[in-house]
Amino acid sequence: MNIPPSPAPLRRRRQVPQEPSAPTSPRRRPPSRPSATPARVWPRIPAPLRGVILLLLLTVFLMGAVAVTRSYLAAQEERRRLEAEAAERAQHPLYYADLITQYALSQALDPALVSAVILCESSFDPSAESRLGARGLMQLMEDTAAWIAHKLGEDDETYSFDRLYDPEVNIRFGTWYLGYLSRRFDGDATKIVCAYHAGQGNVDSWLSNPLYSSDGVTLETIPTQDTAAYASRVLRAQTVYQKYYFPQPTPEPSPAS
Repeated sequence: MNIPPSPAPLRRRRQVPQEPSAPTSPRRRPPSRPSATPARVWPRIPAPLRGVILLLLLTVFLMGAVAVTRSYLAAQEERRRLEAEAAERAQHPLYYADLITQYALSQALDPALVSAVILCESSFDPSAESRLGARGLMQLMEDTAAWIAHKLGEDDETYSFDRLYDPEVNIRFGTWYLGYLSRRFDGDATKIVCAYHAGQGNVDSWLSNPLYSSDGVTLETIPTQDTAAYASRVLRAQTVYQKYYFPQPTPEPSPAS
């Protein structure tokens, strides 16, 4: 029987003691220069120069504040202007613009004047009827409408006062009547509007009275309060319609002679 040889004993390595290393000293960084902060620089500036700098800074600040304030006020003013214009347009609507323009121009009238009359007479309601019996957009009385139909050659068996509810007929008759008054009173808008409201006979009477007209041509005073208020409303509305819907052409300057 073979006996296996016993393993050789392990040799222990001798640990050579290491000499302690000398402690390394940390590297020293060069001292940093203090940064030039405003707190360090400001005291070095001469006092007169500091005063000038402060004055310049204050001036720049005030100019900026003024510019911002002006911009804000201008924006507020523009906003108020747009709101006022929107309200003004809402109070002066325009309907039947094509019919108004067509028949106003055929009578050499300002379409803005016709629009203003319709606004003040019926507020653009074609079915409007007054307590006195005036009908339609331009509130024509029955006898006036029949007289206009006769002048236009339309007083045959087909004519009826009910036709005045038709916007086209009403505007055509009304603008013809305004054109007639314009020719009669030399295009004077005040006399035209007064005659439309109070009658041409009353306007003739006022013009012949020196209390109301010093020259017999210019109606300086409208003696009845309702007609005066009506004329004021129509003429004011005319300017609004000219502004938004029927701008007047700017006259070209005449050539120098």
